[in-house]
Amino acid sequence: MNVSPKREGFINDDDGPTLQRPMVDVTPEKPAKSRPTPDPAIEASPAEQDLGSTEPEWPITVKLLHKQIRNNKGEKISAITLREPRAGDINRYGNPVRIDQEGEVRIEERKMTFIIAALSDILPPFIEDMHPHDWNSVAFRLQRFFLPDPAAW
Repeated sequence: MNVSPKREGFINDDDGPTLQRPMVDVTPEKPAKSRPTPDPAIEASPAEQDLGSTEPEWPITVKLLHKQIRNNKGEKISAITLREPRAGDINRYGNPVRIDQEGEVRIEERKMTFIIAALSDILPPFIEDMHPHDWNSVAFRLQRFFLPDPAAW
């Protein structure tokens, strides 16, 4: 006797005229009504709200919270004042900020150290003496000025 195994979910022709309900509902679904989604509102950060404008006023002063450094006169300072960067600074020291293939923003430390030195008019060895937290505070404050502006695209 040749008996074939029953396959689940199918109707066997040998069962006769009885109708079996299929395991899956085959009625077409009604298309869902789509509502237009509003554009997301872009809110300014609390720092930008306090300034009233996203453009900083130059010169920028960044406090050194962790360690004082010496300036070119040998005086200990607890804040660095930076002038506005220019294209000539990038030409001389290189662009200290890059966007990698994954879209991550990367700071090139050596170039950023030289840019900080040029913008603050403090010699690079004194900038290298900064506490890492303070150096990063200054670097991240400057980072956006070395990135392209999407509004220009």
